[in-house]
Amino acid sequence: MTEQENIELAAETGEEENTPENFFIDILTGNKESANAKKLLVQKVLRQLIEGYGFSRSDLETDYKPRIQGHGRKRIDIAVFQPDAEHTNENLQRIIICVSQKNRDKLRIYAEAEADVQSLQDLMELLPNVSLGMWTNGQEEFMARVEQTRFETKIKPIGIWPAPAEGTTDIDKTGGVIQVAADAEGLEDALSRCLQYLNRNLGLDHKDAFKQLAVLLFAKMCDEIKPMSERLFWIKGEEPYTPEGQEAISIRIHHAVEQAKEWQPGLLARGWDLHLESHETAVLVKELARYALRDTQPKYRTTAFRTVARRVMDGTEGRYPTPLNVAELAVSMLDPTRGERVLDCSCGTGTFLTMTADHIFRQNLFSKGLTPEAATNGTLRDALAVAEKWVAENAFGCDIDPFLAVTSRMNLLFTSGNPGSVYRLDSRTYPDGDLDGNAAARSAIPLGSMDVALLNPWFSTKDTVTDPAILNRFELGNTWTPDGEGGYRNTGNLNAAGIPPEVLFIERVLQWVKPGTGRVGILLPDGVLGNPGDEYIRWWILRHCEVLACVDLPIEPFKVTVKEYGLTPALPSLLILRRRSQQELNQPKHPDYKVFMAVVDRAGVDARGNTLFQRSSDGEELIFDEEVVERIRHGDRVEIRRTVRRDRRIHDELPLVAEKYKEFCETGEVTL
Repeated sequence: MTEQENIELAAETGEEENTPENFFIDILTGNKESANAKKLLVQKVLRQLIEGYGFSRSDLETDYKPRIQGHGRKRIDIAVFQPDAEHTNENLQRIIICVSQKNRDKLRIYAEAEADVQSLQDLMELLPNVSLGMWTNGQEEFMARVEQTRFETKIKPIGIWPAPAEGTTDIDKTGGVIQVAADAEGLEDALSRCLQYLNRNLGLDHKDAFKQLAVLLFAKMCDEIKPMSERLFWIKGEEPYTPEGQEAISIRIHHAVEQAKEWQPGLLARGWDLHLESHETAVLVKELARYALRDTQPKYRTTAFRTVARRVMDGTEGRYPTPLNVAELAVSMLDPTRGERVLDCSCGTGTFLTMTADHIFRQNLFSKGLTPEAATNGTLRDALAVAEKWVAENAFGCDIDPFLAVTSRMNLLFTSGNPGSVYRLDSRTYPDGDLDGNAAARSAIPLGSMDVALLNPWFSTKDTVTDPAILNRFELGNTWTPDGEGGYRNTGNLNAAGIPPEVLFIERVLQWVKPGTGRVGILLPDGVLGNPGDEYIRWWILRHCEVLACVDLPIEPFKVTVKEYGLTPALPSLLILRRRSQQELNQPKHPDYKVFMAVVDRAGVDARGNTLFQRSSDGEELIFDEEVVERIRHGDRVEIRRTVRRDRRIHDELPLVAEKYKEFCETGEVTL
């Protein structure tokens, strides 16, 4: 057999690779099905069609086998029919071929994939009512349309997939087809393809590749605030596949980039410019132009952004992105409101701040009794505007790394529509220092001015802080001895052995919040909370703070986060603290109070990153009937439908912890 025949055989049988999931729940039928790579790919595409583009489930069918005169029966992996019509060849509008293949190092253009796409083209020629088709292997997507002439049927590549109720004529209109809100998986895949193309096809390193993608996303976000008639970030027809079309795309995008720089002149640093050739630009714009990012939920946006932004962190000094569900837990427990100022003083790629923006967005919808799925487009945009305004006025971050400072701004912009206020400075020496963000930060975020602070500090047992110029700024930079009365006494002598950076960050982040009311959520290694030699740190925390909650977190999501850096994470805990006022500190003894405590066993993934699902006591994975809201698109109009789907539930106890903490805050008790 040839290599191509082997690939096709694997695609038919689905036996190319093993998968950690041994079954799945079909999104169309609700039936439990045995899993293989091909079937899971089909389900992935179905989710994007339903949750991203807004196709109705009733108009989709998998494994459709049309009878074609003279050619017998063929097989179509996903068939798309006219709305509410019988599933027959006469009502068939679009077809999708899914092929399970090994991942490619470099992505192909349409012409390079001609041998693979030929199967799609052959089917489109045989089915006269089909006007649009797609071929995908889960990593690459190639789309085509039928062009009928007087004497022949031509199949031509296109760069964009129209929304429901749009046809082939809409592809060629100025301004392009309707841009749709992205689902989390589809947007993440699109950004991943962009980064892979920049990394592998063009040979750019992670930071240079990220710069090019970030500039395009910057232009895209700016473009979406303009009236439709003035937008530049779109493609039509075959533009991505012809030199003239590629040049037209490139000209539009460069204008969009210049307009973005005028819109947010301080967002990018020097050297963040678009340096791609026109055909290279067209490849990336083809991936991004399909989405209306400002109509996409903030959480979906930041999830996708993290996929590409995490590559710019290298894990040095124990720095790596915070697991998203852990950040969501911290934000939920602190529950910041739209009038509160929130700071992350070691913001990295900006996860805590973007999750707070998502929290503000959801707060606004919940106050109206709505979820993001059930809200109308107008209500969604109103809630997004509230989150954007909060970011503009109350989201603050700082990082010592200039690249990460820009990355955080980009993440906030991509997630909320505004870059917030992120400064390049060293939090340990603030308000002193000569980094370029210090001057602006002194007036914008003075110590004692924050309502809420969230922080995942550098964890490091090797790179302790020994610089006296840093240590002498902190009480915890000194050595402490027992005072004989159950407490500790500051000797006034600097700790010559050095202090782990996370210990200094405990003191600094507390200095940044308001005395008496300021709240802090900080991730710390369990050693700080349990090692006998660190008892003075715990005493200092109890003296200066009211401990509101302590959550012992599982190691698995952190292992997944740091594995690409070759790191071994410390066992983590989340502390929720309130800074005591000076009046409280003057008291010789604090009254007793209750502390919320939780131990989390499961947080959605195992150590390899495989999703964990809820199981019965005998170990069998459970299946639930879930009411879901589907947003069915009819051109520019979106219909909201409630339906029931059967599916598994991810075994993540973190949302339950947040729920129980809210109950504890309201009643002082927790029901189990």
